[in-house]
Amino acid sequence: MNSGRPAELAVDEAVDLKGGTSRPDVTRASWIALSILLLVYLLNNLDRFILSILAQPIKEELRLADWQLGLLTGFAFSLLYVVVGFPMARLSDRGNRTLILSLCVAFWSIMTALCGLATSFVQLCLFRAGVGVGEAACLPASHSLISDLFPPEARTRAMSIFGLGLPLGGFAGVVIGGFVMDHWGWRSAMLIVGLPGLLVALLTWMVIKEPERGRFERASARTLPSAGSLIEVAMALWKSPIARNVIIALTAAGLVGAPNVTFMGPYMIRRFDLGYTELGVIIALTFMLGSAISTLGGGLIVHWASRFDDRWIMWVPAIGVALSAPLYVAAYAQSSWQGLAAILFLASVVNSTYLAPSYAMLHSTVGPNGRATASVIASFCLSLIAMGFGPLLAGMGIDLLAAHLFSVLEQGGFSSACPGGAAAAGSGPELASACRSATSQATQWVIMGCLAAMVWPAWHFFLAARHMTIRTTSNAHHSRV
Repeated sequence: MNSGRPAELAVDEAVDLKGGTSRPDVTRASWIALSILLLVYLLNNLDRFILSILAQPIKEELRLADWQLGLLTGFAFSLLYVVVGFPMARLSDRGNRTLILSLCVAFWSIMTALCGLATSFVQLCLFRAGVGVGEAACLPASHSLISDLFPPEARTRAMSIFGLGLPLGGFAGVVIGGFVMDHWGWRSAMLIVGLPGLLVALLTWMVIKEPERGRFERASARTLPSAGSLIEVAMALWKSPIARNVIIALTAAGLVGAPNVTFMGPYMIRRFDLGYTELGVIIALTFMLGSAISTLGGGLIVHWASRFDDRWIMWVPAIGVALSAPLYVAAYAQSSWQGLAAILFLASVVNSTYLAPSYAMLHSTVGPNGRATASVIASFCLSLIAMGFGPLLAGMGIDLLAAHLFSVLEQGGFSSACPGGAAAAGSGPELASACRSATSQATQWVIMGCLAAMVWPAWHFFLAARHMTIRTTSNAHHSRV
């Protein structure tokens, strides 16, 4: 036991009776560590997703346009998330990942709480950038730890469990955010979800012991020879047609899916006039629950099916993402929130099968000293390109389309007549109705257009499968990358 680290978890070794040598094995400690990493990732996404349900009241109080909402959930968060992510990945490939992760959890939690104190768009952007700085270490450090806690044949399953932090964090974020919003306002919601992260940071530091790096790859020849540089890792990924198509698919899925996450809550408020507690429960039981089922179920299906043919590692994501496109479009075409919710659940169940297999495939392309870097390269594409441009461009599209639709209904400029997307105080019912109709219809059309493009990432997952070696054995699988 290291000094100052109570309740550490030991990583045991088991005896390989066939070879007579000692090899690392998955222990109870590995599962406990994975549980804590899941909690960290849940908190990461709780802090991120809560803004989606608080977007409309923030927009109304601070008089923001939709492009500003897109900026808050996009570049304000993702730019520094990506910039800091690369040095964090290099630190995670060389330094103490548990310490790095613990400090970053504490930092992003403080920044989330400070968002509740912002009095202007600029302040809110700065605090959101701080959240991005803190969260930059979450995926690279966690993925690197998981790869040293679980052997290759168990990684997809472990990544699927870890990946549950995304939908479960979103589930908690929208439920807590909606309830607190209705009772105490959006500022209190930010404080309530931010401050508990300090306890999670302490738990991470006290319980997870830093595992031996590359403990499952000692005899593997399919690794980088050393802690490859960023360029070496990037080139290894790009030269692999499988990894290259996986990264393109991840980026495309994020680009066309991010507007749905950002504007789902505002659309339902604008179209159906729901309460925020009610909205939080609806989103949690449809989009978030469906995504959780898809993330875990898809990982388990991949784990089982790939024993017979490795190409199912990519076929499952391809089929799921392709099926989600028409379902998402049908959901947003509904005239009632009940119809939207029912079909949205089905679309979410089939859509989120791709995250765990994608990261597991990328990790099989590089060695143990390059996995955190591989994760942050994928995060760069997801965060800066997809999450950065997706919500911003969608917000700009909503603003332009809403202005056009408003000009058809009423005379005058949309931004002056409908500040924050709603009619100014004291306006007549006709103007209020025109503002509401223009914003809700514009939001609906933009979201539907983006989600119809889900066929794009599905095609790249199919392309990745085409480059994989055909294997139909039930042995532990290793795809040719």
